[in-house]
This record gives sequence, structure tokens and C-alpha cells, in this order.
Amino acid sequence: MEYFGLIAFCMAAGLYAKVHRLERILRENGISAKGAVGLGDQLRRQVGQTVELTLETNDGDIMGKVCKVLDTDETWALVLANEGKKNERQKLIRLDSVKQIKVK
Repeated sequence: MEYFGLIAFCMAAGLYAKVHRLERILRENGISAKGAVGLGDQLRRQVGQTVELTLETNDGDIMGKVCKVLDTDETWALVLANEGKKNERQKLIRLDSVKQIKVK
């Protein structure tokens, strides 16, 4: 029975080492574990400016469209999206669905 405890301890130590290695790789590449909060900070700096947002969903709602950021908080962003000639619409976007921000 003692062998099972020893094997479990070795497996836990191996997993602990893997987690630390992955955290180090993320730090070296500048990727934070709090992705949505990082995007919220980036969008907060872009309030009033025009950006291009890429969303995770494939419904084509704002994907690839140029938007003007009106307001943001920790989880949501309010943008003004161009819908064609002189037709703009305010949209509320969840930051979890934003995958890329391109500043225009």
C-alpha cells in the first residue's frame, strides 16, 4: 500500500514541475493568465479611438468591422459599429469573446 502513496507523490511532483514550466513560458511570452482583464485595460486606453475587433463567434456581427470604443469595464465594452453608409449602431460586447484588437 505504501507504494501507491509514493507513486501518487511522484506524479504530483511531476505535475507541479510542469505547471511551473508552463507559467514560466507564459511569463516569457508576455501572456497573462487574466486575458479578459488585459483586454479590458487595452480597450480602456483606446476609449474614443477607432479599433478593429475580432470576435470568437462566427456570426459576423462585428468580426473584422471597424468600431469606435465608447466605454469599457472589467467584463463588457460598449462600441459604436459601422453598419454601412451613415448607419452606426451601439453594441455591447463581452470581453471574453474578443480575441484581437487592432488599433487604426
